[in-house]
Amino acid sequence: MSNVASRMEAEDNKLYLPVPGVKLQDLLDWQDPDQRNHRHLVHVSNPNHELKVSFDSMNSAESHVHRKCFGQAVDLNDDTIALFRIGKEVYATQAKCPHAGGPLHLADIEELVLGQVSLRCPWHKWTFNIDNGCSISPPGRNVVARTYPVKVGSGGELRIGFESFGPSAFEMDF
Repeated sequence: MSNVASRMEAEDNKLYLPVPGVKLQDLLDWQDPDQRNHRHLVHVSNPNHELKVSFDSMNSAESHVHRKCFGQAVDLNDDTIALFRIGKEVYATQAKCPHAGGPLHLADIEELVLGQVSLRCPWHKWTFNIDNGCSISPPGRNVVARTYPVKVGSGGELRIGFESFGPSAFEMDF
């Protein structure tokens, strides 16, 4: 790594790890009206009622479609993180809702007030500010969804910032 790149990576005292297999262009863009019509499909699989995501077009009329989403979950640094794209910006939050563990990567993206974008959990409809994770609704709650800084490289590569390595980075196989 060049000196310029290493200085850039350490600017905010975070450890930026690359997201394997996901680039900016792989994420659906909430700002693009055309992409809003081709969201990921979320299916309810019986008998466990688990949610499964497929990348089919929303134009297909399937009776078992539960809802649609823009997020994508990735496992990185011993954590599961939800990624969302709005234009050229990528946002990262914890993948489980801090209220009751709902799948935030399946959250609806909403603009409640002009310029204030939020995530609405699919389970209990709690709403969180996408920038800082602070709960918006229901009002009066001090629940925060952990957020992570994201850097987007010139080729669309994604890097997520962490305070430190996860515990598995220090495990040794003998």
